[in-house]
Amino acid sequence: MAALSQAPDASEKSRRSPLPWVAVVFAMGIVLAVVLTAFHRRDNEQAHRIHADFSVILDALERYRGEHQGRLPEEGDLDEMLVPKYLPIVPLDPWGRPYQYASNSQGVFLATFGRENGRGGVGEDQDHTNHDGHQELLRR
Repeated sequence: MAALSQAPDASEKSRRSPLPWVAVVFAMGIVLAVVLTAFHRRDNEQAHRIHADFSVILDALERYRGEHQGRLPEEGDLDEMLVPKYLPIVPLDPWGRPYQYASNSQGVFLATFGRENGRGGVGEDQDHTNHDGHQELLRR
């Protein structure tokens, strides 16, 4: 009788411990979290840089406006307007392109259309303007 109670039955042999699978799923979750955090941090760094550039450009435009009877051109090349008198160089967006500029009686509009240079998008493809509400990034 003792020999029968020690022998594993067929149903016990077919069951395996879930511990290795739990460990694999846990490890994959950690790797995914690290990767997503890295992408999110990079997006925040780019957004911070873009809005810091906007701040520098807007300051130069205000100095330009002060010397031109309170007026700004409706559109134009920021380099031609601001370099070298108001800025040594006009910064480029993180993808090496000039920021878009327009002005009207309502104010100044600066923009970049992300890595893919088209309207819309998320992450690196996200549009940024000086009116998009991301200015709080500069306060951090």
